[in-house]
Amino acid sequence: MHYLRTSMSSSDLVRQLRFSLERMLPSGVGSFADQIKDGEESFEYPEEGRHLSKAVPKRRNEFITGRRCAREALAQIGIESCALVPDENRVPEWPIGVVGSISHSVGLCCAIAAHADNKACLGVDIETTTRISRGVIKRVVHPLEADFVGDDQTRGSLIFSAKEAFFKAQFSTWKAWPNFNDLAFHVDTSAGQLKVIKVADHLPCDLRSAAEGMQFRYASLDNYVLTLCWLDASHSI
Repeated sequence: MHYLRTSMSSSDLVRQLRFSLERMLPSGVGSFADQIKDGEESFEYPEEGRHLSKAVPKRRNEFITGRRCAREALAQIGIESCALVPDENRVPEWPIGVVGSISHSVGLCCAIAAHADNKACLGVDIETTTRISRGVIKRVVHPLEADFVGDDQTRGSLIFSAKEAFFKAQFSTWKAWPNFNDLAFHVDTSAGQLKVIKVADHLPCDLRSAAEGMQFRYASLDNYVLTLCWLDASHSI
């Protein structure tokens, strides 16, 4: 697997992240990425952040940047700016008829959105490739993925990120809480794609069918991995 190992500035990372999102996503999906600032930011819509009134600035800024990226992604598909209030699971309440996903990791944030008549569900995840431990790798990696990952921290991070993207994508419809070992991928390193090859039998039948129909893409930039997944609305759920 070939990963970009150059040292990028924050602005270069943001540009590369935006480019990767645009390159990998299918038509009709809006996307945006931005740097998470260090200074204290204000909520654009106060109702979004009521549960964060006592949060540290870092957590507040992650949340605020995520919502800003989400509104930029929504604007690209013709949706006017609106509050994206978290529900009881702390998941954004997207506008009716829209699906979306937000992710952040160590200074970077991104979001994607699409009309539900285009994509049945969406998931995005960005992770650093230098923080996952061997212990976490063992908990994340399915036996069918073990030969691919081995003790490789970067490959373990990719599998972790892909499963996080899947968890986010499915939650809007199924609200399932699968374990990492409930899913296994085959990774095509030449194409930058993943394919689900195993889904646990205890998960709902229609979720298992949807997982096998989801498209997964990944890209690397410096010490991060970006993973996307989506299910076309034409797929029968």
